[in-house]
Amino acid sequence: MPSIVTVLTVAVALAGAALLPCQQDLPSPERVVRATKQEPEAGKKAPFVFEAGTVPLLELIDRCSAYLQYNIQVDASELQVVASGRGGAARARGRAPAAAAEPKEEDLGPIISLQLPVVTDHNGCEELLTSMLWSNGLALVALDHQKSVYEVLAMEGRRAREIFACAVRRSPEEVLARPMLRTMALTVVTLKHINAQLANNALRPFFASSGNSHPGTTLMIVNVGNKSSLILTGPQFMVASAVQLLLEADVPETELPQLLETRFEELAQQNKVLMQRLADLEKRLSGK
Repeated sequence: MPSIVTVLTVAVALAGAALLPCQQDLPSPERVVRATKQEPEAGKKAPFVFEAGTVPLLELIDRCSAYLQYNIQVDASELQVVASGRGGAARARGRAPAAAAEPKEEDLGPIISLQLPVVTDHNGCEELLTSMLWSNGLALVALDHQKSVYEVLAMEGRRAREIFACAVRRSPEEVLARPMLRTMALTVVTLKHINAQLANNALRPFFASSGNSHPGTTLMIVNVGNKSSLILTGPQFMVASAVQLLLEADVPETELPQLLETRFEELAQQNKVLMQRLADLEKRLSGK
């Protein structure tokens, strides 16, 4: 029969073995906080957390890419166009920007600053990324939308025209579902009650571009040869605004005669009052 000393020795050894792993890998307070923030509910993906502070744009792209499960290609020369501010001016003078020297690490992209943290989901992460790129003169362009392969292009870079060419085809419903997304979208709107050419002419003043607008910041509205369809292509948040306006204006023609009839009745009543006042004035003048 084992002695009391032996039993106590075994108990102490077991307790030490149980505590040893915890002592070897104690998490830091920062790791504990981040793990708590990103703890997903059952069956749900953990939210994307962008802490307050400053972070290089390249780091934000990498973090969003990992969360979204996107392959995002970033060419340092595209970021240099934005960081230096010399690319567009050099091309305007008919020569390429100087690129002989090796780019410095700090010139490979802007710095993103947030005063408050952002906690969001998959769609919110993509909208945050495209908004941050947009505000720095960059665009997220789809190379293969089905395979989630993208690249970042400068709106003033030598490949700026490719931003429009890589617009993703979406239905009007898909566009309206995400009105804050700043990627290029292409959609076709079919009108039921108003003429497409007249609608196109009416929308142009609202989305007219200035002469120095970047190719990726304008909205194009094109007729397709009939009276009912319009093609819209441009940044999705602009396309969404135009689609919403078209749908609200596309009302049955039967409502127009009713409005005209109501207005006619109002004018007739005003005319009747004026005629009565004129008759009273004539009576007063004749009495004198």
